[in-house]
Formats: sequence, C-alpha cells, structure tokens
Amino acid sequence: MSTETSGVGVRGRLDQVADVVMGAANVVATLWILWLMVLIVSDVIGRETIGQPIAGVPEMVKFSIVGIVFLQIAHTHRKGEMIRSDGILGMVRARWPRAGLAMDLFAQLCGAAFASTLAWTVWPKVIRAYERGEMEGVQGHFTMPVWPFLFLIVLGAILLAVSFLLTATAEFKEYRTA
Repeated sequence: MSTETSGVGVRGRLDQVADVVMGAANVVATLWILWLMVLIVSDVIGRETIGQPIAGVPEMVKFSIVGIVFLQIAHTHRKGEMIRSDGILGMVRARWPRAGLAMDLFAQLCGAAFASTLAWTVWPKVIRAYERGEMEGVQGHFTMPVWPFLFLIVLGAILLAVSFLLTATAEFKEYRTA
C-alpha cells in the first residue's frame, strides 16, 4: 500500500507535525497561565501578610497575556474554535456549496496573509529590541527583556499562518472534488 492510498502522504505528515507543534505551544501557554495564577496569588499574599509584594508582577502579567494569546491562537484556529461569524457563509454553503467553499478558502488565505504580515512586521522589532537590550520595568527595582515577548508574537503569527494555509489547502481539495 502506498503512502498516498494509506492516507499518510506528505500533507498528512505536515498536518500531524502542525498539530503537535501547535498543541505543544498551547500546553506551554496553559502552564504559563497556571504559573501566573500562582505568582499573582503569592504576590497578593506577600503584599497583605508581610507587606512585601513580588517585584515586577504587573509587568510580567502584562507581557504574559500577549505571549499566552499568541502561543494559543494557532491551536485555537487549527481546532476550529476561533470565533467567527459564519451565518452568511453557512447560508451560502447550504445553497451553493462550491461558492461557500470558495468564500471560506478566500477567508483562510486572507487570514494567512494577515498573520504573515504581522510576523513580517514585528520581526524587525524583535531584532531591534534584542540588539538594544530593551527592558520593561523600573530600573533598580525590576526589569525584564522585551524581545522574548515580541518573538512570541512572531512565532504565534507564523504558526497561525501555517494553520490558515493548511485549512485553505483542505478547503481547496474539497472545492476541487465538490
């Protein structure tokens, strides 16, 4: 049996790799959320019981939210759980299936273009922040580098673009056979 007839061709392997990578990013983000919860509770307890808050918690939370969102967004799209209004698409697909597929294909390609543009736009900011040693916080109290969080935006946007392209590929395959 060939790899094409067994259903595990190059595209199938690419889908599997994408699922693993996006799933791993989602797990990392979920663990990060748990860590933030412990950090915030510890900060509150330290502040209220001994008058010693943990330095930098507001800055860590502020940047963590961005990192978490971009680590989870590709997995969310890949699993079909991205919020979208598809009432019109559903009506078009019910009446004209090929037109609905074409509309969805176009939407997936637009999403890939947007995500790619975001990654392309933020990447120079990652390099600049790294080279300049840009920090967030209060000097002498708490500072942290900015570039890792900008890098997570780029990574998440690239993963999202891949997810959009994989979905567009599936839509195109369905369009050709419809």
